[in-house]
Amino acid sequence: IETKQDAIKIAQRILRSLAQPVSLAGQKLYITASIGISIAPEHALDADTLMKNADLALFHAKGQGGNNYRIYMPDMDSKTMQRMELENHLREALAKKEFLLYYQPQIDLFTEQIIGVEALIRWKHPQLGLVPPMEFIPLAEENGMIVPIGEWVLQTACHHAKAWQSAGLPPIRVAVNLSARQFRQSNLTEVVGQ
Repeated sequence: IETKQDAIKIAQRILRSLAQPVSLAGQKLYITASIGISIAPEHALDADTLMKNADLALFHAKGQGGNNYRIYMPDMDSKTMQRMELENHLREALAKKEFLLYYQPQIDLFTEQIIGVEALIRWKHPQLGLVPPMEFIPLAEENGMIVPIGEWVLQTACHHAKAWQSAGLPPIRVAVNLSARQFRQSNLTEVVGQ
């Protein structure tokens, strides 16, 4: 590879090659790829920086739906690095128990009684503080983390509702938001049942 055009031609050739179905145990499988390109000396001189820049370009290729390539551009750095860091933190948030549920009451306007609550997830990161849902929910949808996060929300809301009943409060309807990805899961009924 001597020029940017050489890298583009190779990336296109790889994508075309992977577009052909692969037979495995009598089934046709389709494989897609995302490719990030960083070229020396234009984008960096050392291997570590070249790899970091290729990762940034790869992240942008995936963000455009995958199955394509992107060439590193200097303006990718700041926002992409922030987003990549947020994604890394998000992947650790469940294990580190950084999520919280807040409950928004649903009130009957005629009786002024609480008739239910809606479970709303919040992320309390130790360094970033309270991360707004509009920042992490789309990211979780994009990278698939929404499924385990959604299961945690459902399980936690059910535990809280049971704890309220055990404390002597009357049963109350608890609404939990599910993502489109969760609805596509074949085991959604079992997850809700559990």
